[in-house]
Amino acid sequence: MNIGSRDHIRTDGCKRRLTLLLALLCIVTAPAFGQLSATATISAVADGANFDYTISLTNTGSSNIGTFWFAWTPPGMPTEYDFLPSAPFAISQPTGWLGPASFGFPGYSIEYNYNNNTGNAITPGNTATFSFTSPDSPTTLQGTTFGFPRTTSFIYAGAPEVGATAQVNPVFVPEPSAYALLAVGCAGLLATLRRRK
Repeated sequence: MNIGSRDHIRTDGCKRRLTLLLALLCIVTAPAFGQLSATATISAVADGANFDYTISLTNTGSSNIGTFWFAWTPPGMPTEYDFLPSAPFAISQPTGWLGPASFGFPGYSIEYNYNNNTGNAITPGNTATFSFTSPDSPTTLQGTTFGFPRTTSFIYAGAPEVGATAQVNPVFVPEPSAYALLAVGCAGLLATLRRRK
Protein backbone atom coordinates (compact mmCIF):
# COMPACT_ATOMS: atom_id res chain seq x y z
CA MET A 1 0.00 0.00 0.00
CA ASN A 2 1.31 3.44 -0.92
CA ILE A 3 1.39 5.78 2.09
CA GLY A 4 1.49 8.90 -0.11
CA SER A 5 -1.93 8.08 -1.58
CA ARG A 6 -3.45 7.72 1.93
CA ASP A 7 -2.27 11.25 2.80
CA HIS A 8 -3.82 12.48 -0.43
CA ILE A 9 -7.15 10.80 0.43
CA ARG A 10 -7.12 12.29 3.96
CA THR A 11 -6.31 15.77 2.60
CA ASP A 12 -9.18 15.55 0.08
CA GLY A 13 -11.57 14.42 2.82
CA CYS A 14 -10.49 17.29 5.08
CA LYS A 15 -10.94 19.80 2.26
CA ARG A 16 -14.44 18.49 1.54
CA ARG A 17 -15.43 18.64 5.22
CA LEU A 18 -14.01 22.15 5.59
CA THR A 19 -15.84 23.35 2.47
CA LEU A 20 -19.11 21.80 3.71
CA LEU A 21 -18.63 23.35 7.17
CA LEU A 22 -17.99 26.83 5.68
CA ALA A 23 -21.02 26.58 3.39
CA LEU A 24 -23.22 25.52 6.32
CA LEU A 25 -21.85 28.36 8.45
CA CYS A 26 -22.67 30.91 5.71
CA ILE A 27 -26.22 29.60 5.35
CA VAL A 28 -26.89 29.63 9.09
CA THR A 29 -25.36 33.06 9.84
CA ALA A 30 -26.66 34.99 6.79
CA PRO A 31 -30.08 35.79 8.29
CA ALA A 32 -28.44 37.08 11.48
CA PHE A 33 -26.88 39.97 9.60
CA GLY A 34 -30.05 40.89 7.73
CA GLN A 35 -30.55 43.03 4.68
CA LEU A 36 -31.85 46.58 4.84
CA SER A 37 -34.02 47.49 1.84
CA ALA A 38 -37.38 49.05 1.05
CA THR A 39 -39.59 50.38 -1.71
CA ALA A 40 -41.78 53.46 -1.48
CA THR A 41 -44.55 55.15 -3.41
CA ILE A 42 -45.66 58.75 -3.08
CA SER A 43 -48.94 60.31 -4.14
CA ALA A 44 -50.25 63.86 -4.02
CA VAL A 45 -53.66 65.48 -3.72
CA ALA A 46 -54.18 69.19 -4.34
CA ASP A 47 -55.35 71.02 -1.20
CA GLY A 48 -55.98 74.63 -2.14
CA ALA A 49 -52.61 76.26 -2.79
CA ASN A 50 -50.85 73.24 -1.18
CA PHE A 51 -50.45 69.54 -1.83
CA ASP A 52 -51.05 66.70 0.61
CA TYR A 53 -48.45 63.96 0.10
CA THR A 54 -48.74 60.35 1.25
CA ILE A 55 -45.75 58.01 1.27
CA SER A 56 -46.12 54.23 1.63
CA LEU A 57 -42.85 52.61 2.71
CA THR A 58 -42.65 48.81 2.41
CA ASN A 59 -39.85 46.90 4.13
CA THR A 60 -38.52 44.49 1.47
CA GLY A 61 -35.45 43.45 3.47
CA SER A 62 -34.85 41.11 6.37
CA SER A 63 -34.00 43.79 8.98
CA ASN A 64 -36.35 46.15 10.78
CA ILE A 65 -36.55 49.79 9.67
CA GLY A 66 -36.32 52.35 12.47
CA THR A 67 -35.63 55.52 10.48
CA PHE A 68 -36.97 56.84 7.18
CA TRP A 69 -35.28 60.12 6.28
CA PHE A 70 -37.23 61.62 3.38
CA ALA A 71 -35.69 64.01 0.79
CA TRP A 72 -32.16 63.78 2.21
CA THR A 73 -28.70 62.33 1.67
CA PRO A 74 -26.36 61.40 4.53
CA PRO A 75 -22.93 62.99 4.98
CA GLY A 76 -20.41 61.59 2.53
CA MET A 77 -22.77 61.31 -0.47
CA PRO A 78 -20.87 63.68 -1.28
CA THR A 79 -22.34 65.91 1.42
CA GLU A 80 -25.52 66.11 3.49
CA TYR A 81 -28.33 67.57 1.37
CA ASP A 82 -31.96 68.43 2.24
CA PHE A 83 -34.03 68.53 -0.97
CA LEU A 84 -37.51 69.91 -0.20
CA PRO A 85 -37.60 73.53 -1.49
CA SER A 86 -40.25 74.62 1.06
CA ALA A 87 -40.80 73.76 4.72
CA PRO A 88 -43.21 70.80 5.04
CA PHE A 89 -46.04 71.01 7.58
CA ALA A 90 -48.95 68.88 8.85
CA ILE A 91 -46.44 66.03 9.10
CA SER A 92 -47.82 62.68 10.26
CA GLN A 93 -46.29 59.29 10.84
CA PRO A 94 -47.14 55.90 12.39
CA THR A 95 -48.05 55.88 16.08
CA GLY A 96 -44.95 56.11 18.25
CA TRP A 97 -42.81 57.63 15.49
CA LEU A 98 -41.47 61.17 15.30
CA GLY A 99 -41.41 63.26 12.12
CA PRO A 100 -39.58 66.52 12.60
CA ALA A 101 -38.85 68.71 9.59
CA SER A 102 -35.13 69.32 9.29
CA PHE A 103 -33.69 72.52 7.81
CA GLY A 104 -30.38 72.11 6.02
CA PHE A 105 -28.70 72.85 2.72
CA PRO A 106 -30.24 73.79 0.33
CA GLY A 107 -33.73 73.17 1.80
CA TYR A 108 -35.68 70.83 4.07
CA SER A 109 -36.14 67.13 4.76
CA ILE A 110 -38.27 65.02 7.13
CA GLU A 111 -36.53 62.75 9.64
CA TYR A 112 -39.11 60.07 10.46
CA ASN A 113 -37.91 57.71 13.22
CA TYR A 114 -39.52 55.54 15.86
CA ASN A 115 -39.31 56.07 19.58
CA ASN A 116 -38.07 52.87 21.26
CA ASN A 117 -40.40 53.44 24.21
CA THR A 118 -43.67 53.99 22.35
CA GLY A 119 -43.25 52.98 18.72
CA ASN A 120 -42.44 49.93 16.65
CA ALA A 121 -39.96 49.54 13.84
CA ILE A 122 -41.28 48.54 10.40
CA THR A 123 -40.78 44.78 10.33
CA PRO A 124 -39.90 42.84 7.15
CA GLY A 125 -42.82 42.56 4.74
CA ASN A 126 -44.85 45.34 6.37
CA THR A 127 -45.79 48.81 5.14
CA ALA A 128 -45.98 52.10 7.04
CA THR A 129 -47.67 55.32 5.91
CA PHE A 130 -46.16 58.79 6.27
CA SER A 131 -47.60 62.11 5.12
CA PHE A 132 -46.96 65.83 4.93
CA THR A 133 -48.30 68.96 3.27
CA SER A 134 -46.24 71.34 1.16
CA PRO A 135 -46.70 74.26 -1.23
CA ASP A 136 -44.27 72.43 -3.58
CA SER A 137 -46.08 70.78 -6.51
CA PRO A 138 -45.54 67.15 -7.54
CA THR A 139 -43.71 68.45 -10.62
CA THR A 140 -41.31 70.32 -8.35
CA LEU A 141 -40.72 67.28 -6.14
CA GLN A 142 -40.09 65.12 -9.20
CA GLY A 143 -37.23 67.43 -10.18
CA THR A 144 -33.57 67.20 -9.19
CA THR A 145 -31.11 69.11 -7.05
CA PHE A 146 -27.37 68.70 -7.66
CA GLY A 147 -28.22 65.67 -9.84
CA PHE A 148 -30.21 63.90 -7.09
CA PRO A 149 -33.97 63.29 -7.37
CA ARG A 150 -35.60 65.52 -4.73
CA THR A 151 -37.37 62.52 -3.17
CA THR A 152 -34.08 60.65 -2.56
CA SER A 153 -34.38 59.11 0.90
CA PHE A 154 -32.49 56.81 3.27
CA ILE A 155 -33.50 54.18 5.82
CA TYR A 156 -31.70 52.89 8.92
CA ALA A 157 -32.37 49.81 11.04
CA GLY A 158 -32.42 51.93 14.19
CA ALA A 159 -31.58 55.51 15.07
CA PRO A 160 -30.77 58.07 12.35
CA GLU A 161 -27.20 57.99 11.04
CA VAL A 162 -26.30 54.93 13.14
CA GLY A 163 -25.29 51.65 11.52
CA ALA A 164 -26.17 50.33 8.10
CA THR A 165 -28.20 52.45 5.71
CA ALA A 166 -29.91 51.94 2.35
CA GLN A 167 -31.17 54.38 -0.24
CA VAL A 168 -34.87 54.46 -1.15
CA ASN A 169 -36.26 56.38 -4.13
CA PRO A 170 -40.03 56.86 -3.73
CA VAL A 171 -41.92 56.53 -7.01
CA PHE A 172 -44.83 58.87 -7.75
CA VAL A 173 -48.15 57.13 -8.38
CA PRO A 174 -51.44 58.71 -9.44
CA GLU A 175 -54.20 59.12 -6.89
CA PRO A 176 -57.34 56.98 -7.44
CA SER A 177 -59.21 60.17 -8.37
CA ALA A 178 -56.86 60.56 -11.37
CA TYR A 179 -57.95 57.13 -12.61
CA ALA A 180 -61.62 58.12 -12.18
CA LEU A 181 -61.04 61.29 -14.19
CA LEU A 182 -59.28 59.26 -16.90
CA ALA A 183 -62.20 56.80 -17.01
CA VAL A 184 -64.74 59.64 -17.37
CA GLY A 185 -62.68 61.17 -20.17
CA CYS A 186 -62.43 57.84 -22.01
CA ALA A 187 -66.16 57.23 -21.62
CA GLY A 188 -66.90 60.68 -23.07
CA LEU A 189 -64.58 60.02 -26.00
CA LEU A 190 -66.23 56.66 -26.71
CA ALA A 191 -69.71 58.24 -26.58
CA THR A 192 -68.63 60.92 -29.06
CA LEU A 193 -67.17 58.31 -31.43
CA ARG A 194 -70.37 56.21 -31.30
CA ARG A 195 -72.56 59.21 -32.16
CA ARG A 196 -70.50 59.88 -35.29
CA LYS A 197 -71.12 56.37 -36.65
